[in-house]
Amino acid sequence: MAPFPRRRQKSYGYARLLTLSGALLFCFLLAVAAVQVFQHRRLQRELAAAEQRVSEYESRNREMAEEIARLHEPDYIKLLARKLLGLVKPGEIVYRLDD
Repeated sequence: MAPFPRRRQKSYGYARLLTLSGALLFCFLLAVAAVQVFQHRRLQRELAAAEQRVSEYESRNREMAEEIARLHEPDYIKLLARKLLGLVKPGEIVYRLDD
Protein backbone atom coordinates (compact mmCIF):
# COMPACT_ATOMS: atom_id res chain seq x y z
CA MET A 1 0.00 0.00 0.00
CA ALA A 2 1.06 3.43 -0.78
CA PRO A 3 1.32 5.87 2.06
CA PHE A 4 -1.21 8.65 2.28
CA PRO A 5 -0.20 11.61 0.25
CA ARG A 6 1.12 14.41 2.43
CA ARG A 7 -0.89 17.52 2.48
CA ARG A 8 0.92 20.69 1.83
CA GLN A 9 0.54 23.15 4.60
CA LYS A 10 -0.79 26.46 3.54
CA SER A 11 1.91 28.99 3.74
CA TYR A 12 1.20 32.63 3.88
CA GLY A 13 3.22 34.36 1.31
CA TYR A 14 5.18 37.46 1.95
CA ALA A 15 2.52 39.49 0.18
CA ARG A 16 -0.19 38.30 2.56
CA LEU A 17 2.04 38.84 5.57
CA LEU A 18 2.94 42.30 4.37
CA THR A 19 -0.72 43.15 3.72
CA LEU A 20 -1.75 41.94 7.17
CA SER A 21 1.01 43.84 8.93
CA GLY A 22 0.18 46.95 6.90
CA ALA A 23 -3.49 46.70 7.86
CA LEU A 24 -2.58 46.27 11.53
CA LEU A 25 -0.22 49.23 11.37
CA PHE A 26 -2.92 51.35 9.72
CA CYS A 27 -5.44 50.42 12.44
CA PHE A 28 -2.91 51.24 15.14
CA LEU A 29 -2.10 54.63 13.62
CA LEU A 30 -5.80 55.37 13.20
CA ALA A 31 -6.40 54.58 16.87
CA VAL A 32 -3.48 56.79 17.92
CA ALA A 33 -4.82 59.64 15.78
CA ALA A 34 -8.29 59.27 17.29
CA VAL A 35 -6.88 59.41 20.83
CA GLN A 36 -4.88 62.52 19.94
CA VAL A 37 -7.98 64.24 18.54
CA PHE A 38 -9.95 63.54 21.72
CA GLN A 39 -7.09 64.78 23.91
CA HIS A 40 -6.77 67.92 21.80
CA ARG A 41 -10.48 68.67 22.18
CA ARG A 42 -10.33 68.09 25.94
CA LEU A 43 -7.33 70.39 26.28
CA GLN A 44 -9.05 73.06 24.19
CA ARG A 45 -12.06 72.96 26.54
CA GLU A 46 -9.78 73.18 29.58
CA LEU A 47 -7.91 76.10 28.04
CA ALA A 48 -11.16 77.96 27.33
CA ALA A 49 -12.33 77.39 30.91
CA ALA A 50 -8.98 78.59 32.30
CA GLU A 51 -9.07 81.71 30.11
CA GLN A 52 -12.59 82.43 31.35
CA ARG A 53 -11.45 82.12 34.98
CA VAL A 54 -8.48 84.41 34.31
CA SER A 55 -10.80 86.99 32.75
CA GLU A 56 -13.10 86.84 35.80
CA TYR A 57 -10.13 87.19 38.18
CA GLU A 58 -8.77 90.17 36.23
CA SER A 59 -12.19 91.84 36.36
CA ARG A 60 -12.40 91.22 40.09
CA ASN A 61 -8.89 92.61 40.56
CA ARG A 62 -9.87 95.80 38.71
CA GLU A 63 -12.96 96.19 40.90
CA MET A 64 -10.90 95.70 44.05
CA ALA A 65 -8.26 98.18 42.87
CA GLU A 66 -11.02 100.75 42.28
CA GLU A 67 -12.42 100.03 45.76
CA ILE A 68 -8.96 100.49 47.29
CA ALA A 69 -8.55 103.79 45.46
CA ARG A 70 -11.96 104.96 46.75
CA LEU A 71 -11.02 103.97 50.31
CA HIS A 72 -8.31 106.65 50.23
CA GLU A 73 -10.95 109.36 49.66
CA PRO A 74 -12.30 110.94 52.88
CA ASP A 75 -15.79 111.50 51.47
CA TYR A 76 -16.14 107.81 50.59
CA ILE A 77 -14.99 106.80 54.07
CA LYS A 78 -17.65 109.09 55.58
CA LEU A 79 -20.28 107.58 53.30
CA LEU A 80 -19.33 104.06 54.36
CA ALA A 81 -19.33 105.04 58.04
CA ARG A 82 -22.85 106.41 57.71
CA LYS A 83 -24.16 103.59 55.58
CA LEU A 84 -22.54 100.53 57.15
CA LEU A 85 -21.95 101.61 60.72
CA GLY A 86 -24.91 103.94 61.17
CA LEU A 87 -22.75 106.83 62.38
CA VAL A 88 -24.19 110.35 62.43
CA LYS A 89 -22.75 113.83 62.71
CA PRO A 90 -23.18 115.63 66.02
CA GLY A 91 -26.59 117.31 66.23
CA GLU A 92 -28.02 115.29 63.34
CA ILE A 93 -31.36 113.54 63.76
CA VAL A 94 -31.77 110.17 62.06
CA TYR A 95 -35.14 108.73 61.14
CA ARG A 96 -35.14 104.98 60.70
CA LEU A 97 -38.06 103.30 58.99
CA ASP A 98 -38.50 99.57 59.51
CA ASP A 99 -39.99 97.67 56.60
